[in-house]
Amino acid sequence: MSVDVIERSEERAAIESFLDALVDGPAALIFEGDPGIGKTTLLRSAIESARMRGNMVLSCEAGSSETRLSYSALADLMDGIDRDVVAGLPEPQRDALDAALLRSGAGAHDADPRAVAMAVLSVLERLAEEQPLMVAIDDLQWLDRPSARVVEFCARRVAGSIGILVSRRSSGEGAGAPGQIELRQPERIDVRRLAPFEPGALQRLLRERTEQPLARVATERIHEASGGNPFFALELLDALPPGGKPLAPLPIPSNLQEIVEARLAGLGPELEEILLAVAVLAAPTVELIVQAFGPEADALLDTAEDRRLLERDGRRLRFAHPLLAGGIHARVSPSTWRDMHRRMSAVVPDIEERARHLAYANAASEAVPVLDEAARYVRARGAPAAAAELLELALELGGSGDLRVRAAEHHFDAGDSVRAQELLGKAIPLLPGGGPRADALRLLAEIRYHADSYPEARALLEKACAEQGVDQRLRVMLDLRLAFVLCNLGQVAAAEGLAWSALTGAETLDDDALRAQGLALSATVDFALGLGIHEARLARALQLESPDVRTPNMLRPSRVAAFLYLWTGRLDTARPLLEALSDWHAERGEDHELAWNCSSMVWLECWAGNLEAAAMAADEASERLLQLGTRNSRALSQAGQAHVAAYAGRADEARLNAEEALDLFRRSGWQTASWRPLSTLGMLELSLGDPEAAAEILGATALGTAASGLVSPVTWGGGLSYGDAAEALVGVGKIEEAETIVAMLERHGYAWQRGVGARCRGLILGAGGDFPAAEQMLEYAVTSHERLQVPLERGRSLLLLGRIQRRRRKALAAKETLEQALRIFESIGSPLWAEQARAELAEIVLPKSGPDGLTKSEELTARLAASGLTNREVAAAMHVSPKTVEVHLGRAYRKLGIKSRAELGAHMALKEASEGSDRSGTIA
Repeated sequence: MSVDVIERSEERAAIESFLDALVDGPAALIFEGDPGIGKTTLLRSAIESARMRGNMVLSCEAGSSETRLSYSALADLMDGIDRDVVAGLPEPQRDALDAALLRSGAGAHDADPRAVAMAVLSVLERLAEEQPLMVAIDDLQWLDRPSARVVEFCARRVAGSIGILVSRRSSGEGAGAPGQIELRQPERIDVRRLAPFEPGALQRLLRERTEQPLARVATERIHEASGGNPFFALELLDALPPGGKPLAPLPIPSNLQEIVEARLAGLGPELEEILLAVAVLAAPTVELIVQAFGPEADALLDTAEDRRLLERDGRRLRFAHPLLAGGIHARVSPSTWRDMHRRMSAVVPDIEERARHLAYANAASEAVPVLDEAARYVRARGAPAAAAELLELALELGGSGDLRVRAAEHHFDAGDSVRAQELLGKAIPLLPGGGPRADALRLLAEIRYHADSYPEARALLEKACAEQGVDQRLRVMLDLRLAFVLCNLGQVAAAEGLAWSALTGAETLDDDALRAQGLALSATVDFALGLGIHEARLARALQLESPDVRTPNMLRPSRVAAFLYLWTGRLDTARPLLEALSDWHAERGEDHELAWNCSSMVWLECWAGNLEAAAMAADEASERLLQLGTRNSRALSQAGQAHVAAYAGRADEARLNAEEALDLFRRSGWQTASWRPLSTLGMLELSLGDPEAAAEILGATALGTAASGLVSPVTWGGGLSYGDAAEALVGVGKIEEAETIVAMLERHGYAWQRGVGARCRGLILGAGGDFPAAEQMLEYAVTSHERLQVPLERGRSLLLLGRIQRRRRKALAAKETLEQALRIFESIGSPLWAEQARAELAEIVLPKSGPDGLTKSEELTARLAASGLTNREVAAAMHVSPKTVEVHLGRAYRKLGIKSRAELGAHMALKEASEGSDRSGTIA
């Protein structure tokens, strides 16, 4: 390492281990400690070591100025990256990154900060495909917030040979700031807290930095005064008189602030003013200083450099140590500091920096409109958190109350719903009635139902709808959201009128996005009311859907269509829609929407019999959902994990997760989503052969929901949940209650639900002793589920069919049916259902067969068929169905090794002749 690192052997070894570890995937190394402890020196040493290995390095040094600009650190990190790498990104990512880095103007819509972060992640992973990559950030705590959020986003998701190296303060200024480093594998994060130097180590450091030997008393006093801080110690070394032997009265500074004061002593007013300007500027350059102070400023900058106060990096300026900037700040009065900010506002070219300088200068009348304009500018670049900060500065300077609502919206966009709610809580009582207040209530309602409370969201939206003087566009938006909330509260009938009102209003507006949302929501409500899928309306919604228009996720037509197809068993139609949505959200870094999509994929893959894929989807959904940190996201995570566990037969795990999810859903008031864990628990108990427990879980809720009019629920697994409830009720002898549910499934269900309804009807018939009719209904259920390719449901229908056949003493038919069921359960990895199938098979007693292997039923069927009778005539003679005749003949053909009736006739003729010969010989 060519960077001069004295001592720190453990830290140097950690650097080498960190770089070695990159071949196994992402890793992070964090140096933290007090100012002056040596963090930057180690970071620069690690950068050199990485480059010597041939690794690519992206680096930035976060500035300590309070005037930090949006994405300034990210711009430094991305500087020098081949433009072709960015050009190859998906368009949404490329456009967002270009807007953030000022490589192009903002488009028609605000750049999405998640798309910016996703673009950076894509760039990092592409670069790492060519060679190991290291991202190095000095003074992490001082990153501008938009850049910090990108760092956080990428760190949690990054894959490949990528290392993240940072330095950060462990206390003092900047502690607790954003930009925390969290990897998917926390064990691959190495945090090194830098300790002060021991006396011997500090002595060796000082010996390296001076030509003359130091007296022992000098090194002891330096160690005592510096506390082993290397920067402090080196500054004290410079303060010693020639020869290194301080006289007794020599005043050795007792802390770093005194050291800084000593370094800044005797500057003179002109140089001090130059240094103050450098301290307040976000990105100080020689040109800006000369523009502000005239040509003579260049010579003053040379003086500052000679005194080791400033360093030049090309035309850019920075303090030799961040502590010096703080020292300058401490030396001047607040009024002098404000005056310098106002002076710099006149020379900086960036509107965001100008706005911040005016705000810090307390120039209220001039600052407020500039802050407003700057907020719009940075929001368009994809920095909503910075936009919110600028608006809050304007509010502190007396800006109007409507700025508080805009700041809240920006905070919500940036993921800070807590601060958004605080601002809205203050703003709403002070807003004038009508549109402004209704819109603020709408925003607060969205935050509430995204987080954890549908009842609160309903109350807020009803207040908003009651406001007078609301324009048509906002009225449609309110009706859409209130109808959506009512649906999720299970009050679909109440939502019907609002959905139609929203659709009617949207049709009068020149806004295809709102029309699409209105069409999608009305299709959802109609379906929930038992009116089926309105295919034409849904198709029009999909046609009008615009991918570039910001749309609430649950009102997005493609998502609504995927749900409706999923809940009606059209898995092959739902799958491409969900996959396309996942790709879409992934390109934009939309974690919330992507998490919901992954959650839906859990159900789809379970129903499709792909348990391994379902488990992967559940893990991905959980990882993304838990990052959102809301009650509803935790509930969805637990529900998905529970469903996979139930399918896989892990009963205790399934119960624990499902019950926690159910509790969370009930606490948030999300009535329809509670069906998800309920259906899992009910199915689990049926798979364990416990209809009593299943009936207790599902019975009352299913009957109550059916009675409420939610006859074709778009809830999680609605139709199947009803079927499980009916099956459980039959199992405990509550036939009339089961009949109510089964009749509803038969009347309103789609092919999938009708198949479930047929299975339950078969159970009811069987419970009443009509086994032939029960067998016929169960055969219909098997056929229905075979066409839909829902293996578990087909296996369950086969299991019940086999039971009925066994009770009818059709041993061979029951055996074949149950073996089919067992093969399905084993192939999809459902051991509890497989155990039931094995138990049924063990109860079968096969009839003894004749010498040729035919059972009595098979032999009688063969003789009658060989005599020339048709299958129908054979069935009438034997009092069985033609289907049973086909089954018996098929088995006879296989056992006898023949393929046609002609061969059967010949075989039976020979058999009868042989039997006649045997009888003749016996008589003789």
